[in-house]
Amino acid sequence: MNASITRHDFEKPLPTNGLMGKSRRWWFLLLVTLIAAAPIGYATRQVMYNRAIAACEQQCQELKIEKNWSELAKVSESWSKIEPDAADPWLYRGEAAEEISDWKSLVQYLDRVPRSDTRAVPALLKKSIVEFEKLNRPFDGAKTCDQVLELNPQVTAAHKQTVFFYMMTLQRREALARIRRAIRLGRESPETYVFLVSASWLNPASLYHNNTIWLESDPESEIFEVARAMPIYYTSAKDDPKQAAAVEHIPTTEKLLEKYPHNPELLSFIISLSITNGDLERVQELVKAFPENLAEKDPRYWRARAWCEEALGDVDQAEKSLRRGFALDPYWWIIHFQLHDLLRRQQRLDEAAYFFKVYKLSKDLSIEITGLNNSPESLDEKKFCRELLVLAELIEDDEVIHTLKRRVATQ
Repeated sequence: MNASITRHDFEKPLPTNGLMGKSRRWWFLLLVTLIAAAPIGYATRQVMYNRAIAACEQQCQELKIEKNWSELAKVSESWSKIEPDAADPWLYRGEAAEEISDWKSLVQYLDRVPRSDTRAVPALLKKSIVEFEKLNRPFDGAKTCDQVLELNPQVTAAHKQTVFFYMMTLQRREALARIRRAIRLGRESPETYVFLVSASWLNPASLYHNNTIWLESDPESEIFEVARAMPIYYTSAKDDPKQAAAVEHIPTTEKLLEKYPHNPELLSFIISLSITNGDLERVQELVKAFPENLAEKDPRYWRARAWCEEALGDVDQAEKSLRRGFALDPYWWIIHFQLHDLLRRQQRLDEAAYFFKVYKLSKDLSIEITGLNNSPESLDEKKFCRELLVLAELIEDDEVIHTLKRRVATQ
């Protein structure tokens, strides 16, 4: 026998024996079985998942009825881990947190409600209220209101809250932008019009109370500290023997100006006093202290600048400055009066008469608003809106005319 191995032997195909064939068939059957079993496994897991959710939902409903808030917190927490992108578990967690006054957790849970869910808007509104009233986080509250308005710009409550906050912190430019937005969308409230007319000059007594509270949340806040002080300055409480002791913690205007030398509220207040005293040099000094980025959009800056320009004999430039201020705030009575007076002295009597008519209307409204400081409920909304409509038509403020006509028609 020839035992040698030749090249020909390597080139011959190996025979397929029975064992190899059986192995291949076994693997094929296993593969088919696994493929067939996959949908069954998925369906089983889905059934178990749905049952777990249904069980959590039922338990939460029962625990809410029983007012078992601690157990509701536990069950809803488990549910939120199973279904983190659903609204219901977070709403139940929020309800449990609210009942035990866990305000920090409450705002976290309300924030997790998916924005695509129809309940996101009321959840965020509640979150803003908690941030303002329970947690004393007013800037967070205002930010949450903005999130509400991004989802639904027709929510009047969110407009009302942000306008109030920015007016109460004397962030006048921001407040005016929000006032205009609410009016443009037809989502204004009666006080929106009050703030519109008084945007450049209102310093209500409630500034002290609100900003004292907000200052506790941020003791280093320039915004809160200055806003708290302004009603004290305007009422001269520090010079009143009966009130001085109660407000001795409020620094003098000059001391606060040293701390915040470019604050527009402090500058405007001292400028107004200096104009009354005829102190041109002091007014010029303070006008220069206005931050450039704020001055361009602040009618108080243009009013002060016009006063300086007229005092220096540049009447043409003074008129231009006053008209800049008028464009920024066409409802401010003091600009109306200064324009009337300047034009009258130039014998431009028709124009002077127009601004005097505007002044009379705006001044009457300002007197009415000032009287609301002690009794806000005394606002005669119907009368106020009708008077404001006459003024808006006179200054051709089409945006306000449109919404006021609608409001007056339904009163």
